[in-house]
This record gives sequence, structure tokens and C-alpha cells, in this order.
Amino acid sequence: METLPDQPAAADDAPNLAEMAVARRDLYRFLSAAFLEAPRPELLAHLRDDDFQAALAEWFSPTVVENFQRVAEAMDAETFSDSARLEFTNLFLVPGGQHIAPYESVFRDTREIDGREVSGLLMGQSALDVQQWYRLAALEIRSDFKELPDHIGLEFHYLAYLCDREQAFGDAGDSAKQTRAREMQRDFLKAHVLSWLGDLAEKIRAKAKLPLYPAIASLAVEFCQRDLATLEAALGPSSGKPIPAYVN
Repeated sequence: METLPDQPAAADDAPNLAEMAVARRDLYRFLSAAFLEAPRPELLAHLRDDDFQAALAEWFSPTVVENFQRVAEAMDAETFSDSARLEFTNLFLVPGGQHIAPYESVFRDTREIDGREVSGLLMGQSALDVQQWYRLAALEIRSDFKELPDHIGLEFHYLAYLCDREQAFGDAGDSAKQTRAREMQRDFLKAHVLSWLGDLAEKIRAKAKLPLYPAIASLAVEFCQRDLATLEAALGPSSGKPIPAYVN
């Protein structure tokens, strides 16, 4: 089970990037799992742990802390685990009144159909663009993975993968590739994840009945915003281009 990592580097503390690659990877893995699978009992138990709550208080805003305190209180109900799994299904899997399609294309893209601009469709240009990012980093998706490429959980998985590559390149002494991995994280956050994560979080807050997924969504937004600021402080601002601009 992933736990909260050590505190991410602040935006004015760029030299610590090398030390924080593994910690950042672990938090992106946590976020990826949270959006790709129903919550497991061990994860829920960890969320109400005193050490977890203390870490939140140290690293995140009062809003994020209060959100997870509400989660801990709600977990006193014996039925919370089953209810949380059902809510995951209702929010992200089964079309219905609670359903939110967790795909970038749905939130960002439009297509012309019979002379009209139509939004909210699957597998739009954003999905094609993120596939180029995955190919550039040689990210292999398991053959049994059935989600579309612009699922928020897969985008978080990609960022975790880039953090892992950053650490590996650093250990190997390849500073050029290490920098490129950081640039790709910065640019993917800017062009893709943060271009729609806030809107996704708003929909989750509007439709969720339990406090769990609003809490996770608020943590995700805050962490990604901070991580982008950290990377831009170290590397300069991102161009925000939707497809990779790297030749080598």
C-alpha cells in the first residue's frame, strides 16, 4: 500500500528535486490507484491513521486537512467500506445520476457533428495527444488494461512513471535525461492534467455523497498545482503545448 511521501519540495527549493522524485512518484501512484480502482480496506484504514492526519496537517492546506477529517469521521459507520466501493462504481464506472466520465476528452474537447459543436464525447483529440506523450516515454500499457488513454488515473500513472525514470536517470548519472524527464512532467501537468483536473474535482464535489472522493480530488489539485510550480521554478515556465515538443 502506498503512503503519503515525505514533504514535496517547495517552489523555491528547486535543488531538492533529486531528493523528491521517489516521494512525488509515490503520491502520483496513490492518486492513480484512487481513481482506477475501488478503495481497498487497507487504504481506508490508512486514511484515518493519526500519522496520516498529522502529515496532511504539515504538508497541505487547512481545506485538504478538513476534508480528510470528515472522511475519518464518516468511516466510523460500519457500512462505510461497502458504501465507498459503491460510490466509486456510481461515480466512475456505471452511467447514472452520479456518473462522471473521468476522461480529459469529455471535459475539454469538442467535435463537429451535423454542423454542430458537440462536447462531452469520448476519445477526442486529448486522448490522441496523451498517447504521443506515453509513446515518447516508452510507457507500456498492459494488454488487459481497458481504460481509455486520457483517464485521469492513467495520466497520474504516467506522471509516476516519469518520476521513476527521473530517479533512475539520476542514479545512472545521466543528467540530460533526468532533466528531460522533469521537463516532461512539467509540460504534461500544464498541458493536460491541470487543464481539466479542477473541473473534474468540482464535479466530484457536486455529485459525491460521501466525503472520500472530494477529499482525494482536493488533495490531487493542490499537489499538482504545487508540483507544477516546483518544476517551473527549477526549469522555467512550460509552453503548455498539448503534444510533446521534444526532438531527442
